[in-house]
Amino acid sequence: MQKFSLLLDSEDQAREVMELLWNSWGVRGEMELVPLEDRFKLDVITEKDLTNQQLEKLPGKRA
Repeated sequence: MQKFSLLLDSEDQAREVMELLWNSWGVRGEMELVPLEDRFKLDVITEKDLTNQQLEKLPGKRA
């Protein structure tokens, strides 16, 4: 199990990350999209750990 959060510039960008994780990488677990004042925060709890290489490919800033 792995937990992380990403700060993203737009809802579209956040949804692209969710699709990548769920459909392309087969990540299962929980994802929550939280709107902030000028950004979106994506909270992710995965059932399988992602590699550092996979995490580096994700857009946005890790929070």
